[in-house]
Amino acid sequence: MKKIASRVIKGIFFLLVLYFLGKYFIENWEKIKEIQWEINTGSIILSYVCYFGYMLTLASLWHFITKLNHCAISYKKAIIAYLYSIPGKYIPGKVFLLAARCPAYEREKQSLRKVTVCFLLENACTLLGAAFLFLISLFFFPNEWLEQYRYWTILLMILFFVCIHPKIINFFLNIIGKITKKDMKIPVTYPEMLKTVGLFILNWLVAGAGFYLLVRAIYPVPANQWLYVGGIYGLSTIIGILAIFAPSGLGVREGILTAGLCLIMPEEYALSISLISRIWQTVAEIFLVAGAFFVQLFANLIHRKENRR
Repeated sequence: MKKIASRVIKGIFFLLVLYFLGKYFIENWEKIKEIQWEINTGSIILSYVCYFGYMLTLASLWHFITKLNHCAISYKKAIIAYLYSIPGKYIPGKVFLLAARCPAYEREKQSLRKVTVCFLLENACTLLGAAFLFLISLFFFPNEWLEQYRYWTILLMILFFVCIHPKIINFFLNIIGKITKKDMKIPVTYPEMLKTVGLFILNWLVAGAGFYLLVRAIYPVPANQWLYVGGIYGLSTIIGILAIFAPSGLGVREGILTAGLCLIMPEEYALSISLISRIWQTVAEIFLVAGAFFVQLFANLIHRKENRR
């Protein structure tokens, strides 16, 4: 009964994902159909290489965080669990992102409380990494309006490094712990936290480069603006994550991308690229989830053959 219930829940889960994705693309199909520009195939391929690298590194960073919190499973199982959870972002509330990872850790008898703390920390590091990329990008975008906020940007960058101190993070985790009546603290030192967030920032540079290559394939954006383009992508992701009412930030993220890209290109290009970026990201994630499925299927077949011997 437990297996049947699990399969039913998974089925409902993927139907919900298909519903929200289908609804989004149907609503925007007319705008997508109007795109008639020539696309640089080589740039598109490189953008996918960057995005695949970004996602696989993100999964590895998730495993790194679980090791810091002493609730890790094997690297291969952790990566598969992470990739399987990707569709959860397309359901409002972000809860399914965590729920999809828990079974793998439960089977290994790891503390789900610790896994939940790791999930919160991972999201915090993702937001901080994207925010830092956006702050850096402001220094590389020649704009009079932004020029007057340079000193505020420096102040925010200093504040950024203060906010990632474990005492501050554990303060907020303690508040969540009081609400849930569980100990939610994480045993991480400040140097470990700096290293973790630093790795997230570097990974965001890869994601930003991937998005720039996608934009460059459609509209001739100068190379000196790639950090700004990547920063806008980071900012749109931040707003998308915080907009828990929107599945994977659908609509919200595209709005931020359009507004940011309008500063360096005509509005029709900015709007079209924001819609294309959703297809670009979704296709990559489908391949990653499918890849995880076939890797696990192949591993299970080998395991069964070995047991028969």
